[in-house]
Amino acid sequence: MRPWVLPAMVALGCGSPKEAPQRQERPPTAPPRPDPTEPAGQLDPTPVAPPEFPEGTRSLELLRTASVRLDPGEGGKRIGTVAIDTRVGWVRTEPGKGCTKPWVEIRPRGWICGDLVKPSTHPPFGREVPMLDRGELVPGTYGKVTAAHSVTYQVEKPKKEDKKPTRKKDERKARPVTSTKDVVGKPELKLVEVRPLVGSVNVRDYEEVVVGGKVYWRISQPDPKTKTDPEYVLRQAITPHKPSVYKGSRLGDDTGWGVPFAFVWPRVVGWQSVYTTNKAIGGGTNRQLPARTPIPILEVYANAKAVPIAYRIADNEWIPAADVRVFKPVAPPPLLEKGERWIDVDVDSQILVAYEGDVPVYSTLVSSGGKETPTDTGIYRMWLKESEADMAGLNGEDPYSVATVPWTQFFSPEKNLALHTAYWHDQFGTRRSHGCVNLAPRDARWLYFWSDPQVPPGWTMAAGVVEAPGSVVRIRTKEDPQPEARGYAKKVLEARQRNAPATPGKP
Repeated sequence: MRPWVLPAMVALGCGSPKEAPQRQERPPTAPPRPDPTEPAGQLDPTPVAPPEFPEGTRSLELLRTASVRLDPGEGGKRIGTVAIDTRVGWVRTEPGKGCTKPWVEIRPRGWICGDLVKPSTHPPFGREVPMLDRGELVPGTYGKVTAAHSVTYQVEKPKKEDKKPTRKKDERKARPVTSTKDVVGKPELKLVEVRPLVGSVNVRDYEEVVVGGKVYWRISQPDPKTKTDPEYVLRQAITPHKPSVYKGSRLGDDTGWGVPFAFVWPRVVGWQSVYTTNKAIGGGTNRQLPARTPIPILEVYANAKAVPIAYRIADNEWIPAADVRVFKPVAPPPLLEKGERWIDVDVDSQILVAYEGDVPVYSTLVSSGGKETPTDTGIYRMWLKESEADMAGLNGEDPYSVATVPWTQFFSPEKNLALHTAYWHDQFGTRRSHGCVNLAPRDARWLYFWSDPQVPPGWTMAAGVVEAPGSVVRIRTKEDPQPEARGYAKKVLEARQRNAPATPGKP
């Protein structure tokens, strides 16, 4: 898939708002005590003067979208992006390269150039990005271009008129307007073909327009930086998507459930539910459970070869083992910190479990890579989280493009793999992606705001770095239950190994 990290950066790969009304005091003459969740060394331990902002300043308002740096200066690692009009709290200022004013350390983390903010008497405020209207599953309307030989259109640019003045035109300007012929109006809007649409193309409807009696979707935004005009597609060529309403289940303290546990998955594809019984073998019917229902596993009934036959899921209630998908835990990745948030994906069962330390807190069914484009096993870390990302790829003879995928979390810069929303299908529990891990919209949004690096209100992007890493994402199979660390997850592991306390009796 291809994330658009910056307007000019594209990479091939896998295939309501709340105000924060907390009171902001003027910064003290010395920085506050370090937050234990922040990486060591970010705050200068020496006393510093408070920022020179006017009396009564409660926050700093972004004048335009700005990059957040790990350290003050344009050379600092980029760890996020804050949207225009967001109001942020601050800690202190410090001079640095690339900014005429001092750099400002903002809450909850990072530095932004002082040229890009103005003092505000209002409290800090940021909106969740992307914003959802009441009842929405995804931030907009999407569809797939299904008509053969479809093309995109752009507004035809008016032809340049001859700049040489004529006597007739000069006389017309001098005369008073006496008829409609004397009024030079705007020409009628016309669309011209731009390019053919090839492969699997999913688009977003930014606006519907009627031109020449036909309805079109505007599928892109104008870009003033690249001077790119928006494109349009005939509405009749598009089949709208209906995003899945499926979602996973809370575990741990919320439900008391632990691992192993399971999801109902009927052995026959056409079955939509399974009946439970009051005995492991035989017995009377208890109740009917729809497919993909999460269930605890309280007891296992197995045959003489230790092969499970049925699972007890409640008092006097059993379900056949052939009708469930079971998540069986394995040892956590090495050198996790206490309570650290991480994600475990079992490709064989197509089950994802989110952990806080060794406590499972959430689980859901996913769609990982299909047979031709499997998801590579490994221990990864979130390196880039984007509120919305355009994706595109070319796998053999299967080109595809997907517009503005919300809540995207990239965990492999080498393979461009990500956890992301799939608003175009409802087959979670089945392998079918181009290598990424597809999530239902509700699950993608929950995981996006739960995992590290955290995405504060008003931020449209957050990046993980070795000094402040993102959450671990482990992709495993029964053939590779303990995969090796890859990418910058390996660098984080090596750094932790160097800093780990020595074991007695070992060098």
